[in-house]
Amino acid sequence: MIRVSHLTKDYQLGPNTFRALHDVTFDIEAGAMVAIMGQSGCGKTTLMNILAGLDAATGGQYWLNGREVGRFDPVMWSHERNRTIGFVFQNFNLIPTLTAMGNVELPLIYRRVPLRIRKRRAVEALEAMGLGERLRHYPMQLSGGQQQRVAIARALVGDPPLLLADEPTGNLDAATGREILKVLQELHRTGRTVVVVTHAPDVAGACERVLRMQDGRLRTALPGEDSDELE
Repeated sequence: MIRVSHLTKDYQLGPNTFRALHDVTFDIEAGAMVAIMGQSGCGKTTLMNILAGLDAATGGQYWLNGREVGRFDPVMWSHERNRTIGFVFQNFNLIPTLTAMGNVELPLIYRRVPLRIRKRRAVEALEAMGLGERLRHYPMQLSGGQQQRVAIARALVGDPPLLLADEPTGNLDAATGREILKVLQELHRTGRTVVVVTHAPDVAGACERVLRMQDGRLRTALPGEDSDELE
């Protein structure tokens, strides 16, 4: 599903150039659950943003479902992202003035899905996350774990084949983090491709494969490698 080849990313800081990614190459097959792991500043979030189309690489190539995204204009990327990718953020990124229902409906509004259908699908997505009794609650009325479940429902309401999660347990307590991890594992078991950015060994250990980032470079851990060694 994902293939990147010799990916680089440079940032211009005044007269200086900072290279955030150095010659990164890997493949992720459809249906896999993969962790991108490393310390803060290692380049993992930069890489995730490129995979999501929220940022562009400086060099190299990126294929999504066999299509080279370097050929996409912004409108094409927007359509592809809305159709193919669900994104879960560490800070939830829920709109505080919208209810759980309203937040989950947003991707379907962008797709111009009719009102009755999008409301039905939003309800189904929230019920699947165990939030059937929280449809009319605003984010401030929900716990951190419930907010993250709303964010996951929003990411999945359009039924994307690829889920990208950036530190999805980072702002949660340990018990709630384990619950969210179980949700991601279940989504993987249904056939979705799940890519998780994390610095947590337990999250990485739950994935089939770990891609370790260090100083903008990639080291691939073998399946079953002790993820504690990666931190």
